[in-house]
Amino acid sequence: MERRQSIKAVARKSAIKGMFQASLTPVDTLTVDDIAQRWAIYSGMQQGMAKSQIVGFESFILDLLANGFRLDFGLVSFYPRMSGGLSSIDADPEADGLYVRGAVKAKRALVNGLKNRLVAENALTTSRARIHSVIDDETGRIGTMTTGRVVSVAGSDIVINSKQDDEGIWLEKRRHDSARGHSYVKVARGRIVQSDNSTAKVVFDEPVPKGKYLLTLYTRCGRGASYKATLCRREVNVR
Repeated sequence: MERRQSIKAVARKSAIKGMFQASLTPVDTLTVDDIAQRWAIYSGMQQGMAKSQIVGFESFILDLLANGFRLDFGLVSFYPRMSGGLSSIDADPEADGLYVRGAVKAKRALVNGLKNRLVAENALTTSRARIHSVIDDETGRIGTMTTGRVVSVAGSDIVINSKQDDEGIWLEKRRHDSARGHSYVKVARGRIVQSDNSTAKVVFDEPVPKGKYLLTLYTRCGRGASYKATLCRREVNVR
């Protein structure tokens, strides 16, 4: 079976203001007939028999789920899931509108199996920006800095275009929005003294409270104004 690596990666606005998340546009949608045709070629059986097996297997899965079983296929697992809530510990589930629905969970074998195999057609060929170390030029200390002093940021693909408002180096704080999520708040923007492919020198002119921050670099690194600025973060201790 041919392998088509032509999905599209699209940046969409997320629920958190100023943040973006990536989503993929599939190549196409395959119907049961399409899947049966491909399964027939893959397995060497007749297309009619392949479709019969697929349809029959679907009914078999639904029957097992209706009997309360969790089905583990290695790549994915199917299981019945409860939706709704109860008004009290003694409430009647049916009266409260509680109902059972189906759910699907991707297993680790599926996640790992798609890594480096499914590639977006608009994926960038150049490597992503990386920060390897942050050094206070005056003290030579790694991972620490003081506002008002020159800080050297060593890495790769870290060229910064200061004419772009969304490119530069910031100090950020991580904000925990919930038990499962967090966002980042920009505290101070640095003044770029030097910037090339492997080194950026920055000064934070305004003082900030001492403590731990994330030194965050945003750059397109020559990829053009049509691309969103990519980022990388490194923890630093401001003294």
